Amino acid sequence: MSLKNKIKEESVKALKDGNSRNVEVLRFLISLLDKKELRLPPGKMTEADEVAVLRKELKNKKEARNMFAKANRKDLVKEIDDEIVVVEKYLPAQMGESDIEKIVDEVVKEAEDRNFGKIMGQVMVRVGSDVDGSLVAKIVKAKISEE
Repeated sequence: MSLKNKIKEESVKALKDGNSRNVEVLRFLISLLDKKELRLPPGKMTEADEVAVLRKELKNKKEARNMFAKANRKDLVKEIDDEIVVVEKYLPAQMGESDIEKIVDEVVKEAEDRNFGKIMGQVMVRVGSDVDGSLVAKIVKAKISEE
């Protein structure tokens, strides 16, 4: 079953349970997935495409959360935290920070120079799409500055 269908089922269940906030978030995710699907040839939407859409939305929500926190809008921070939990529920588990550090260490050792872009590219190839790129970038920067 595709992520989109799973989210649709959860949306119907939330509607029956009277959880209007969850319904709202889930319907928004469905609309994002629909928009992505319209840009692709019919029937070519893969689970990787769905995950990419949800990861992008998660990143957007986390950025919004940071802005709300800086503006001291606790009401909006709580609201967006609830939305983040819903989105994360449909994403595969991400690689742990210690695992990423091991891969970064290997790439830095193999690298001819300390070029951030080259090292970052190699690390992303090895870790795949199951990681947060900003976390990888933070770790790479830290490792490069140590050397």
